[in-house]
Amino acid sequence: MIDEKKALELIALGEGQHVEFKESVPSKVRELSEEVCAFANAEGGFLFLGVTDKNAFTKGFSIDNSKRSSIQDSIDAIQPELQSEFYPLKVSGHSIWVIEVPEGEEKPYFASGSAYVRRGANSQKIRKPSEVRQLFEDAGSLHYDEASCKWFNPKDISDKAVKDFKEKAGITSKANNTELIRNLELLDARGGMTNVVPMFFSDACGKSIPQAVIRCFRFKGKDKVHIIDSKTFGGPILDQYNGATKWLKEKLSVEYIMDGFNPRKEKWELPLDAIKEALTNAICHRDYYETGATITVELYDDRLEISNPGGLLSVVAKAFGHKSLSRNPKIFELFTRMNLVEKVGSGIPRMADEMREAHLPAPEYRTDGFFTTILYKATAAFQESGESKEKHQEKSKEKTVDKVFRLISENPYITTAEIAETCNLSENTIYKAVRKLREIHAIEREGGDRGGYWKILK
Repeated sequence: MIDEKKALELIALGEGQHVEFKESVPSKVRELSEEVCAFANAEGGFLFLGVTDKNAFTKGFSIDNSKRSSIQDSIDAIQPELQSEFYPLKVSGHSIWVIEVPEGEEKPYFASGSAYVRRGANSQKIRKPSEVRQLFEDAGSLHYDEASCKWFNPKDISDKAVKDFKEKAGITSKANNTELIRNLELLDARGGMTNVVPMFFSDACGKSIPQAVIRCFRFKGKDKVHIIDSKTFGGPILDQYNGATKWLKEKLSVEYIMDGFNPRKEKWELPLDAIKEALTNAICHRDYYETGATITVELYDDRLEISNPGGLLSVVAKAFGHKSLSRNPKIFELFTRMNLVEKVGSGIPRMADEMREAHLPAPEYRTDGFFTTILYKATAAFQESGESKEKHQEKSKEKTVDKVFRLISENPYITTAEIAETCNLSENTIYKAVRKLREIHAIEREGGDRGGYWKILK
């Protein structure tokens, strides 16, 4: 319950997201319960009776017992039950009534058989199915992956998909497929399969669930005009993730950095951990009820864009980067078991850290209907230099030759197998480096393979 001072502050602000004025009690009192319902489905608010839309007080305003009872009955009819306060208040010598509405904990709420939501200074009736679904999603009560899947036959569970998941998740249990599904709590209240089962453990994604695929495109240049390569990944979600990750690694440039006797380091033009984070976010947070769109991975000369249907949930938008709520909690849970995602809400900061450590621009995001993560390459280092992937690989080979020469100089009796182990490279690669050193007359062999040694010429 607010006091006179707080009421004056709110009235002075005027009508908005959290405040509504009514000069008098409407002839149809259900209009008040609809306003209350709208506040409950949003962030809560205050409905002032006896205040005009010009922030003035209605002279002589009062509510008799009969009208008060009608208003209370109308509010009580909101479903599910909502605990709001309805009380009189004296403000600047004027009598008004206040309906104080908390943000609902069991959204969505319905009044007169319909849902309403507060948007700015207006309360709107929800008419589109997608808007009603959004209310359910915001409330965490409607998830595609937890919905019952009546068409899926447990006999169609893929043994390979189960095996791959168990290996990635470190599960050593000998339980059969059905027991594993039950132990992972992937059944509905009646013991039937939920949608997450065929999505993770069958080839249904892309077939019976056509929207649940990942489509990858490589464009020429910086515009969405010329496609030079494309690939669609369906099947079990883990296969999709692995396939899209491998496809990207084949398209991205990499530089190999040698550091003495330590294993070589790979420097990708975009950090792989940031890419994997963006990809898992897209899989876990996409709106699978949206059947007309898929997850897309678009690689351009200067950037990578990963998009998924469904913008940010309103509760996430308020604390973007600090709070997360997955549209698909079961998919998120299974990814967590495989150590492919960490704690909720940490993905956005982690991507920023990865890009910063790689000396690349911070990630950018678009939230207009789709959620898109944009990772920019260091064009000056990778594109404008004109060096292709082959040139990077050739640089790597030259450094390997130098390293082999140094190891031989330090120990003329070293074998190719020992060099290969030290360099963390194949023996075939070492043979090629040795051959090149012999061709340029840097070394020669004295004696046979056994008991012989390398002679340094220059």
